[in-house]
Amino acid sequence: MKQLRYLLLLALLSPYVWAAPGDDLAQKMGDLQKAMQAQDARLSRLESQLQNQGLLNLLNQVEALKAEVSRLRGSQEELAYQQGTADKRVKELFADLDDRVKELESKPMAAAAPQPAVRLQPAQALSKPVASGAAGAGQATEAEGEAKTYEAAHQLVKSGRYKDAVLAFQSFIKAYPASSLVPNAHYWTGFSYVGMSDFESAAASYQHLITEFPNSQKTPDAMLSLARAQVQMKQNAEAMATLGALIEKFPYSRAADNGKKLLSTLK
Repeated sequence: MKQLRYLLLLALLSPYVWAAPGDDLAQKMGDLQKAMQAQDARLSRLESQLQNQGLLNLLNQVEALKAEVSRLRGSQEELAYQQGTADKRVKELFADLDDRVKELESKPMAAAAPQPAVRLQPAQALSKPVASGAAGAGQATEAEGEAKTYEAAHQLVKSGRYKDAVLAFQSFIKAYPASSLVPNAHYWTGFSYVGMSDFESAAASYQHLITEFPNSQKTPDAMLSLARAQVQMKQNAEAMATLGALIEKFPYSRAADNGKKLLSTLK
């Protein structure tokens, strides 16, 4: 009887006796699984953060590269515009030079003005034949020397010897201050200074011509050239004022037409 009760009690308690170690293991396994899941979740979050941070850095680099490319493209466009403007001005300058040279070559060189015929009475003809002949010969020689001196200086311009041309024209102006070619000499002096990139001296030569010979046929060309020299010296406001005066004073000149084109690029 006691043995039966023992067996019965053992049977009743056996589930708890045998279940306890299994439950602890199951609980531990569950806790371990939860911990692993938590670690997996944390690892996933870290990987996501690292990935997002990498993408953010990459995006920042891409944006920086885009900004640099945009800056370089803008610089390229600005340089292209400046080069195009410079090429255009150089072409206008040489076109103007060609026009001036052709105009000069089409005109005969200055010669001695023909003397009016004077009828002398026999007494006068006998009393002053030698003096009159000497004066006429002297005038012819001076006119010939004036023309040769000017032509020699102008040939220096044509050959690109600008420094020598400046000295030659300065000597011409000093030797023949009353010559009708003095305004032209001032103009080509300024042109030679431009050829040497001495725009300040060029502007001074052009300004002297404009001031001292306001009604000369070279004055419109000098005003246009003065404006171009002022542009080269970054004096755009002064250049615009010079072009405005040119267009107002000589509205129908070829220089005024070219001045309008230059003025449109400065506005």
